[in-house]
Amino acid sequence: MDLLELINQKAFLGQEFLTWLWYLSEEEEAPALPDGKTVRLTLGDNLVLGPAQGAEGARITVRGQETSLAEAREGLRRGKLVEALRLGLEMDGEEYWLNLSAAELGLSSLKLPPVAPAEDPLRPEPPGGQAPEGPSAADGLVLERVALIGNAVQAVEGLFAAFLARRLDDEAAADLKSSLKAWAANG
Repeated sequence: MDLLELINQKAFLGQEFLTWLWYLSEEEEAPALPDGKTVRLTLGDNLVLGPAQGAEGARITVRGQETSLAEAREGLRRGKLVEALRLGLEMDGEEYWLNLSAAELGLSSLKLPPVAPAEDPLRPEPPGGQAPEGPSAADGLVLERVALIGNAVQAVEGLFAAFLARRLDDEAAADLKSSLKAWAANG
């Protein structure tokens, strides 16, 4: 079996994961990640639903800050699953926004929390021509942004791990399925 075949066979997992994230954004205050941290989820201004793997049907796209997700909810009731969404993550008082795609579980368009500007991003060279020791303020900003990117990626990986733990446990999977059906029906 080649890689493309394997990806196509497992595409349903990404759709279920993103659908679960939408559910969490509305139903749970702040889900706990496997490392014990909590993350508050907010559904963003882009949501794409499509037919479940192997099914035929049209896609539903909801863009902008629409007050009603009625069409998307109806799609859920008809068996459609989320293919892509914009998601907000709030952790430790910091807010991240990102796009997730179900097909490749890809993260894109990451908006990081603001980084405090350095006091002096361009350190003047001291007399004598020797460069000062240690990282510059600009280096510190880059390192802080890299750490923030790592936080966002770890949060998404933690959410996926929490989803898989529920999805792969027979009892928890049955509870999850009934909760998702009830949520979709009552929305």
